[in-house]
Amino acid sequence: MVQIENNDEVTVKIGQKPNELDEELALQVGEAASFALAQRYFSDFLDYVQVLEPPPGRGVIAFERWNHLVEVCQNLDEQKLIVWLKSRQTGASWLLAAYSLWTAMYKEGALVLLLSQGEEESKVLLSKSRFIYGRLPDGLKTPLGTDSRQELTFPKMESGIRALPSTDKAGRSATASLVILDEADFHEHLEANYAAVKPTIDDLGGQLIMVSTSNAFNARSMFKRVYQEAPDNGFKKIFYGWNVRPGRDNEWFSARQREYSDVSLFEKEYPSTEAEALSPPRTIAAFDHDILGLMSQDCRKPVRTPQVGPLTANIWQEFHPGKKYVAATDTSHGTGGDFAVTVILDVSTGYVVADIQTNLIPPDQLSLASMELLKLYHSPVWGIEDNDWGVLTISTAREARYPHLYYRDEDKCGWHTDERSRYILWGELIEAVSDRLIVVPSQEGIDQFYSVIRNPKKNGRIEGQVGAHDDYPLTVGIAWQLRRFAQSTGRDLYGPQENGWKRILGRNRNRSRW
Repeated sequence: MVQIENNDEVTVKIGQKPNELDEELALQVGEAASFALAQRYFSDFLDYVQVLEPPPGRGVIAFERWNHLVEVCQNLDEQKLIVWLKSRQTGASWLLAAYSLWTAMYKEGALVLLLSQGEEESKVLLSKSRFIYGRLPDGLKTPLGTDSRQELTFPKMESGIRALPSTDKAGRSATASLVILDEADFHEHLEANYAAVKPTIDDLGGQLIMVSTSNAFNARSMFKRVYQEAPDNGFKKIFYGWNVRPGRDNEWFSARQREYSDVSLFEKEYPSTEAEALSPPRTIAAFDHDILGLMSQDCRKPVRTPQVGPLTANIWQEFHPGKKYVAATDTSHGTGGDFAVTVILDVSTGYVVADIQTNLIPPDQLSLASMELLKLYHSPVWGIEDNDWGVLTISTAREARYPHLYYRDEDKCGWHTDERSRYILWGELIEAVSDRLIVVPSQEGIDQFYSVIRNPKKNGRIEGQVGAHDDYPLTVGIAWQLRRFAQSTGRDLYGPQENGWKRILGRNRNRSRW
């Protein structure tokens, strides 16, 4: 019996001739050494992995080391936090199934959690690990314990793989050494899952992998935020488009595209660039992406950032005497959700000269901070959306006797968004953007224009994508509507009112608007 470095044993049969012995010994020692490397290094383990290409594919084949998968393997070896944005069918599922199996079989005490969108989806990745295990050489197999659709265990290593659907409680109380959030952009409870597993990963030095194609109807998902904030958040971000897989060319792309009745879904499932994957599909985008790209060329840093109450304002252009301005505000409740935005618009140029944006102060404080900003522009006419929390913003402005509040009617202060006004606002704003009549110097503001879609599930209703912010373009749209009230013919723009108030009338009630 011959002992080799990893304690494997090579048996020498009685009666073998020396040359036969040498040959078999060499083979056995070589195989044992290869197995030892496969147990130690995932890249070597892949030499023994077989995968399934179902019909019309090639059936059971050896795992193919495409160039991008070799790069991913290196990241798996070096990075603890990975967020992977991908095109469909680029080998991610089989690679991660193999990685999960390798981790569980050869890392003592390892618990691998596979969290997927739903129960059935959670079983798919585990089934691929089971498929790989069943076709490994016996010398590489760690003895199997539990073998179910939800779990594989390896008692000898006190380890296992557990597949779970993404629920609000998934991952809690589990001390995992490897967590894979598969198709994470579609998880309803991704934030809860992340909050549950991330501390244990950090504390124990484990590994977290978030991988997904792009959800076409969720522009501001947690998955996308994690991806966009990398590497500042500690994650290594990876993107591979549809063309990284060998054999795919433009002809393949065109043929595949014709198979889809919904082109918007195809664009998200088979993006060629990171930008394509992250932005809403062009087919449902309300604003032309090429135009928005041109508008981004006008973006720059503010000329100054004064403090207005508890907020920092952006001044993009200073006040110029003789120019006319309008202001608009979209409100929020100020507890970390939707943003409240105030913008000031140069009527003659369509330039957004100043803005504030926050989701952290209540509506009354927003009103006071906005008034401080508006004073820098000699208190222009100000339209505040009166929906929901805007009522409090308006009442605070009235109590402070702001001189130039917008009234859409004799006794109705503020801009009111309903189906009719929404249709007009978005329609005219889209036209103005297309004609390059509006200049938005804030890149953060322009980014929100990308999130406005014609929702195919609501008969083309124009609105922000699920989870996305459309507060900035909506506020610019209100200001664009109000600009007509600043195009005075020379008469007193506001007109004196009882109790010292001045108002803008949205329609003629037996008195002149101007």
